[in-house]
Amino acid sequence: MAVEVTIPEVGESITEGFLAEWSKADGDVVAAEEPLLVLETDKITMTVNAEVGGQLHIAVAEGETVQVGQVVATIDTEVAPEARPVTSEEPVGEPPPRPEPPPKRAAQPASPPPPAAPPLSPPAGAPQTEAKLETVKGLSPAVQRMVLEHHLDPSLIEASGKDGRLTKADVQRHLEAAHDAGKDVETPSAPPAPEPSAPSPAAPLEAPLVTERHTREPMSRLRQRIAERLVEVQQQAALLTTFNEADMSRVMALRAQYKESFKERYGITLGFMSFFVKASIDALRTVPAVNGYIDGDQVVTNHYYDIGIAVSTDHGLVVPVVRNADQLSMAEIEEQIADYARRAQERMLELSELTGAVFTISNGGIFGSMLSTPIINPPGSAILGMHAIKKRPVVVDDEIVIRPMMYLAVSYDHRLIDGREAVTFLKRIVEVIENPERVLLEI
Repeated sequence: MAVEVTIPEVGESITEGFLAEWSKADGDVVAAEEPLLVLETDKITMTVNAEVGGQLHIAVAEGETVQVGQVVATIDTEVAPEARPVTSEEPVGEPPPRPEPPPKRAAQPASPPPPAAPPLSPPAGAPQTEAKLETVKGLSPAVQRMVLEHHLDPSLIEASGKDGRLTKADVQRHLEAAHDAGKDVETPSAPPAPEPSAPSPAAPLEAPLVTERHTREPMSRLRQRIAERLVEVQQQAALLTTFNEADMSRVMALRAQYKESFKERYGITLGFMSFFVKASIDALRTVPAVNGYIDGDQVVTNHYYDIGIAVSTDHGLVVPVVRNADQLSMAEIEEQIADYARRAQERMLELSELTGAVFTISNGGIFGSMLSTPIINPPGSAILGMHAIKKRPVVVDDEIVIRPMMYLAVSYDHRLIDGREAVTFLKRIVEVIENPERVLLEI
């Protein structure tokens, strides 16, 4: 039975997306809940998993714009029981075990010619290629298929992917360059074969234009949306930033004293972020105007504390939200932040986890930033920017001493928040950070 793979609903306002990457190649056997594709929308990048196990038949290529509900592939569940043993042998076995799959794939409808092509010509060069594959980390199944099909040495192909990973576009360019140079590439009939299949047309769409002086490649949907939102905020809000500095001595001492016992009890490291989340909540209660936003000609003041935490990932900046942070312990806050950071890198966050923050915290200090003016994250009207902790000479009780200091910045919408309120808000955060007992005693 063929089960359709459709683009899932991501949110009410999202009707289309960008099929960024297939995690499996056409004809591969997949297991239920195994990652199938990466979908980029204007608000989130997510991984779509297989609902059932079986043989994958791709209908829409990478690089295409797809609609919510659109069928992009089918999974033949009748093939799964027979094909599963093959998948366990393919990564570690030599080409000889491969003769069995071709007859099964050939028995399929006319669509599987690409999968059937590689096993037809596993000459003497193939074992060497398989051996070299083991020395190249991070090859996706689609790239492995192309490398094996054409008996290429991956180490001789220029890689443009992240961390030096090979992409299908890299292999395609290598093959085209070899063809243009008049080199003899085995299975000359293979290049036309991928054309009718879904995955091959995607390579030219994704391939960056590389010259000696620059590289040109398309923006991801997520990056496009980030750019649009940043410009929208600056055009629609009256942004202003106020600065202060905090002596981190007592927080650092408290953290050092209880760091090990905290991790032993809760299984997670005690970081600085939970202190700043608690301090921000205290400041929001002290200055309620910061916990609001402008909606048309009305001012909406929130009475809850959903705090957004900016997380930098390899594919863009996202802001997952810690819901009802005022009701959570510091351990629970640290656990949520760690979970969000991990799932953000794996593209497993849901849209509901990225919307509705009343206030946002961004920590540029982890990258070494000393000072910045962060941009607010709507619908919130303010954002706190944390920065690197540096030892500096400061005056304490008329004496010059060395203290670990952090610059703090609060950017705010001046249409709603006046300077007095913004400065009072930031000073309150500094007071709580410099006297962390306030967090525990809630004073």
